[in-house]
Amino acid sequence: MAIEPEFSETHISAPLRRIDLGSGAGQALWTAFSQTPGVGVSITDTQGRLIFVNDTSLVFFSGSPDVDYQNRTIADFHTPEFVQERLRLIGRVISENKPLSISHILHGRPLVSTVWPFRDHQPPFNRAIVITYQRGAGSPLPIPSEIESVQTNYIDLGPLSVLSQRELEVMILLGHGLSVPRTAAILSRSAKTIERHKESISEKLALKGQAEIVQVVSSMGLDLSDATLQRIAEPQPEK
Repeated sequence: MAIEPEFSETHISAPLRRIDLGSGAGQALWTAFSQTPGVGVSITDTQGRLIFVNDTSLVFFSGSPDVDYQNRTIADFHTPEFVQERLRLIGRVISENKPLSISHILHGRPLVSTVWPFRDHQPPFNRAIVITYQRGAGSPLPIPSEIESVQTNYIDLGPLSVLSQRELEVMILLGHGLSVPRTAAILSRSAKTIERHKESISEKLALKGQAEIVQVVSSMGLDLSDATLQRIAEPQPEK
């Protein structure tokens, strides 16, 4: 069971503090927020220690709600390169005292995480709250336009990790509704080669036709630039 952090009204944003919320309102708000369906909530520090993680966030980042995160860090769940990038971004949020929105794909899920500085009562002032939701499912918490957005350099394609980089490029272009000849022209390959890649993609992912390819690419929000990101899971060698 997740251990809820101590949470008082001093952690609530200024507009809410102007309202008389009554005793324990801060804790009540935190409980309601962290248990909202579809919203991943976690608290971590600049060393990557996991202080609080709700079930939704566990599913987003580890693939299962049954993982015990107590006394663990994000390094226990991700590759060193991903961890280094994530800690750098968390450190930036803390040092600049400004939130940051991060777009990434993990376990095949398109996610958006907004990292907020956590206003501790006393030093070392090194914690951040991470609010995560899945793109395409509708944003339960619209992100203000003034918050800077960044794209991670790493990607975990989940089931699509079985594809080679070329197959992924072909799938993304076909998934955006392009024809085989148009895809061939963009990738400087013959239409016959693209057809062969299309057959391989359909076989590996058990897809039937381009309509299902479009559905997968659309649900993951994939763009051609995603094929160049460093994969967290190693792809199969290209034939």
